Amino acid sequence: MRSRAFIASIFVLGCVFTITLSQRNTDQKIVGPKNGISINDVKEYRKMLRVNEKPIDMVGDSILMCAPPFNIHGPHYDPGVVYYINEIAKQGLKTYQEKKQFPVGSIIVKEKQERRTEHSVQIITVMKKTREGSGEDSWDYKMYDVRKWVELDPSKQKIPFLIHGCIECHRRYKDNDYVSEIGVKLLLGKSQSKN
Repeated sequence: MRSRAFIASIFVLGCVFTITLSQRNTDQKIVGPKNGISINDVKEYRKMLRVNEKPIDMVGDSILMCAPPFNIHGPHYDPGVVYYINEIAKQGLKTYQEKKQFPVGSIIVKEKQERRTEHSVQIITVMKKTREGSGEDSWDYKMYDVRKWVELDPSKQKIPFLIHGCIECHRRYKDNDYVSEIGVKLLLGKSQSKN
């Protein structure tokens, strides 16, 4: 009789442990990196839809906001930029002009080409729509060094006048769902072309 009670107790404890562990894993999935941007989201970004065939110039004030004077290092330090978008963003372009919002899961990558060649890329910047709505927290932003595939964090730079977070610039594009004017024009142009 005692052995049955012992076995039943072990069984119940095993079930409770399994349920607790399962709930903990579920909680981690909700707040984990899958909601934000991970390297796996963008490591093969060149398989996404390339928006502009030739690199475009970076906007002058964006260059200045992101890099200290007399220094060429920053996420917008060189004007050769190529945009890529994932399939979710591509599908979202069909309703963007009506809704002025991208769907959750949209990814926009800006590839920075130092010498306007695909082999001169060192940095990409990435936006991923992580929440419904049009709040500043609806997008996650990251910057990666693609030579080493490590995240670069501009908030850790100790230069007082330098922009330390992507939203500091992107908030002026609130009416475009935080996507720059140039980005929106390129994306809408791609959605209306036959490609």
